[in-house]
Order: sequence, then C-alpha cells, then structure tokens
Amino acid sequence: MFFELTDLLTCPRCGPASGLVLLVQELEGRRVHRGWLGCPNCRQDYPVEGGVANLRLDRDAPPVARPPVEGEELALRIVALSGMAEEKGYLLLDERLAHVAPDVLELAPELEVIVVREAADDSAEQHGISRVLSEVRFPLGGYQLRGVAIAPGGDRELVAAAARLVGTGGRLVLIDASVGDLEEVERAGLSVIAAAADTAVAERISDPVTVVKLGKRA
Repeated sequence: MFFELTDLLTCPRCGPASGLVLLVQELEGRRVHRGWLGCPNCRQDYPVEGGVANLRLDRDAPPVARPPVEGEELALRIVALSGMAEEKGYLLLDERLAHVAPDVLELAPELEVIVVREAADDSAEQHGISRVLSEVRFPLGGYQLRGVAIAPGGDRELVAAAARLVGTGGRLVLIDASVGDLEEVERAGLSVIAAAADTAVAERISDPVTVVKLGKRA
C-alpha cells in the first residue's frame, strides 16, 4: 500500500468525514507492507497485511464477489478514457475491473492504481498498486481523485459512491453501464462527455463545493 494513500482513506464505520491514522510496522521505500490503520473517532483498528489494507468491518463474514468484466483491450480503454495516460496521480478501479490493474499500470506507469474490492484475491503485492478490502463502497474522502473506473451494470448506488470521489476536472469511466447508470452520473453533478454502447466517460466540470453553495442560495 502506498504510504500517502493514508491521506485519502476514511473509516468505513464513521464515514467519509473520519480519516485514518497509520501505524507502520514494516515499510519498504514508500510502501507499507504491514501495520495498522486506526480511526481516532471510533477507535476501530484495521490491519495492513502483505501490503493490503483490510477495512472490512466484519472480517469473518464471507465476502460477496462481483464477476469481473472481460473485454478486448479493457485496460487501454480505461487509461484512454480517464485521460491519465501521461498523468501522475491516483486512478481507482472497482472490483469488477481489479484484474486489469497490472495492465493499466504498464500503460501508465506514473499512476498509483487503487483497487477497492470486498473479496481478497491471490494477486501478489506490486509497486504502483494499492489494494483495499472493504464491504463499504469506496472508503475514501470525497472529490479528490482525478480518475475512477467502475463497472456498475445497473448498480446506481455504486455509481453515486464512485461519483462522490471525483474531483473538479476528474473523470469517471463506466464500463458495462446502463441508461440508469448514466442518469445517476448526471444527478451526481458530472457531465457525460462521451458514450457508446455500454461504455461512457463523465467529467466533473464544476467545483462541487461551489455548486452546493449556489444551490443553498437559490
């Protein structure tokens, strides 16, 4: 797990307003192999083992895995649509796209790819990929990411959770998207800038804080 990712992670129990504090037990370069993440608010601790941050609230409960999306040149599509081929920063992938993280990193080596999923897999720890386990969708602070890619397949709640992460000028890439998913994207304040078949890309053009303030004045 990338050390600086701690600045984005939030407590899945307390919500996006509660950040986490990192206690490092094993560090190599700027990557945490072993340690703990703690919430100052609820005092809940979450382990980091093998470079994976386990933010599951019930670590004994069987996780529910969503089937991965398969497709030709899927990683290339994600990188191209996110606009981050030559960028530095974070690109988040949801569980259904997690398997292409190494391919995404190969195409855009300056990125730190964040993979958030409920079920663990047998992927080896890899430089440039931070893996987070959580049954709560995307335990990260809002409006801070330049790129997010998801495969909602009609899951509008997933779309809303992903849209909340996208900062001004950032993009949300949707693979296996329905008409309802695109409606949810626009309801969340993003603008769909391209769509074809079941793939779309949306962008947050306006500052979300400004939009909220203007809405209150109205």
